[in-house]
Amino acid sequence: MAPQEHESNDDALVDLIGALGAGIGIAKDEGLPVAARQVGTDFAEDAAAKLAYIKRRGQA
Repeated sequence: MAPQEHESNDDALVDLIGALGAGIGIAKDEGLPVAARQVGTDFAEDAAAKLAYIKRRGQA
């Protein structure tokens, strides 16, 4: 793996972890409307699925 590709993969992981945290934060914010919290939940679930895929791909 080229160094630039490795950095790109690291950036993608950091972005996904940040997205997961942001989604969870939105989902738990009881001051937001239910629809907005659901968007946060969906966002967090999508980020978690992408992280799981990357993990499985790395173990292959």
